[in-house]
Amino acid sequence: MVPHKGNRLGDDARRLFLKRVWPASARLARRLRDQWTELHLDLGPLRATLLSYSSAKLRADLSAAFNVALLSFPQGMAYALIAGLPVQYGIYACAVASVVGPLFQSSRYVVLGPTNATAVLVFSSYLSMEGKIDKISSLSFLLLLMGLALLAGAVFRAAALTQYVSRTVVIGYITGAAFLIIANQVHHMLGFPIPEVSTFVDIVGQTIRHAGQAQWPSVALSLLSFLVWWWLKVSFPKLPAVALALLLVSLLSLPLRFFHLPIRYLEPIPFGFWPLTIPSLHWSWFSQLASASLALAFFAAIEGASIGKSLASRSGEPIDPNREMFAQGAANLACAVLGGMPVSGSLTRSALNWISKPATVLANLWSGLLLAGGLLLAGPFFAYIPMPALATLVVCTGFSLINRRDVRIALQTTQADGLVFLVTFFSALLTPLDFAIGLGIGASVLLFLKQVGQPSLVEYTYDEEEGLREKGRSEERVVPEICIIHVEGELFFGVADLFRDQIRRICLDPTLRVVILRMRNAHHLDATCALAIDELARMMHESGRHLLISGATRPIIRVLRSSGVIDTIGRDNVFPLIGVHPNLSTRNALLRAQHLLGKKESEVRIFFEKVQAKPKSGEGTANA
Repeated sequence: MVPHKGNRLGDDARRLFLKRVWPASARLARRLRDQWTELHLDLGPLRATLLSYSSAKLRADLSAAFNVALLSFPQGMAYALIAGLPVQYGIYACAVASVVGPLFQSSRYVVLGPTNATAVLVFSSYLSMEGKIDKISSLSFLLLLMGLALLAGAVFRAAALTQYVSRTVVIGYITGAAFLIIANQVHHMLGFPIPEVSTFVDIVGQTIRHAGQAQWPSVALSLLSFLVWWWLKVSFPKLPAVALALLLVSLLSLPLRFFHLPIRYLEPIPFGFWPLTIPSLHWSWFSQLASASLALAFFAAIEGASIGKSLASRSGEPIDPNREMFAQGAANLACAVLGGMPVSGSLTRSALNWISKPATVLANLWSGLLLAGGLLLAGPFFAYIPMPALATLVVCTGFSLINRRDVRIALQTTQADGLVFLVTFFSALLTPLDFAIGLGIGASVLLFLKQVGQPSLVEYTYDEEEGLREKGRSEERVVPEICIIHVEGELFFGVADLFRDQIRRICLDPTLRVVILRMRNAHHLDATCALAIDELARMMHESGRHLLISGATRPIIRVLRSSGVIDTIGRDNVFPLIGVHPNLSTRNALLRAQHLLGKKESEVRIFFEKVQAKPKSGEGTANA
């Protein structure tokens, strides 16, 4: 009986699944399990901390929590204002992130919450969408994507990738973002609205165009806010100047409400109001929000890692960047459900927390609970906070982000650093910020590749007195038919064309019969450069000449062997590096060249190798 064709297809698919798909899936599952284990997450929340908790630690944590909460309240409102969101979203994010973060964090000092960078990225990203997506309804979906990206990055140990982002890029980005923050708050200080635009130049243009609508009461209140903030900052540097200035100006402006002056105030929040949000999974939004979420996740990881490492170096306590990234992802997922905006590691609040000397990571938890309680109880009083006062304090925060010393170092250290800073800075002023940071990173990587993509190819010679050395420009070769080329640098795909052209230029000399590539200082040979060597060897073989390689390290030999290029060159023509006698392989290559040329040994003078021996009593340098 002939088996049914459908059954045969089913059996084939089953065998394919058991042979290929199932083992691959099992390996992936084991890999994910191992990655999860390496995070060292103690999901029995803060078990060790709670077991050793005491009243003294509680007092220290509450003191630090109170200080951080006082700063977080006005900062949360300010960052929400920067992002173009209702001010309570910033406080929601501060509270939720402070409660969720300690469950996973490795540092007791890093405080999670909204930051200038994440707020400006949210503002810029939505403006670049030109109103295609509603900000409030899609924000939870953006937070969901950002949180998942951070969690995936933590599981796959991607926090280490943040070290490859140049500090110059971050300085240029933050400086450009500071200008954008300041420009976007000026119209609130002057008391008139402007259309939403996405870049610094457009915002400045709209502000100038509508400047005639400025309201003098708002201008006066903005000036008063600045003076109060400055007085508090100078006279009482240890007090939270932003929070106290906002409170004092709000109290001083109470009588103005009776005169019905054109001053805009914040919207009140009903007593005990805290709405839950379920992310709306509109996949039509995915193409619009995916790039913004990845940019937010990437910059949040950079910001959190840099802050955590800075505080760890000052405190002497270890930090796990992947756990910090996981905590950020969990906090953003929680904000997607409990309300809020994108969060990262906050520089100012983390620094204040470090100064306040908390005993445990629970200080962040108490700070979050204080914020939540304050918002639930004090929400109706938001109606007494004048918008010009809050906008002025945001501008003061924006100016504090411009670090003139960092900018000077970035501009003056090297030409490459200066160019990267300028590209990032002007991109932040002229384009949306998620594009600007990508452009800055791209410029940094390209300039780095340009620097490492210039391998050094120098012709060497030898004699009995000095041994192997660089050949002078007008010096004749010891044997005209033999050329020794010292190769130094990175041999990856970016330098293949340059490497090939330089070698071919040398090989145009008609008197050359043997070329020795001395590769003891060549690194990271890849397939592209291996093909260039293969083409060179074939070209020389076709013309009756020979290519030899000396000083080949193990990685170089491994690539030549696995690619098959070693067979084109000839295994007898490749001489491995000998560690204690680094020039001995070149000596052996010269002997091989003598043999290939059919010369007697006496016709090729072999140099003396000078090797630094291990110092013993009465001994100095030994000759090989």
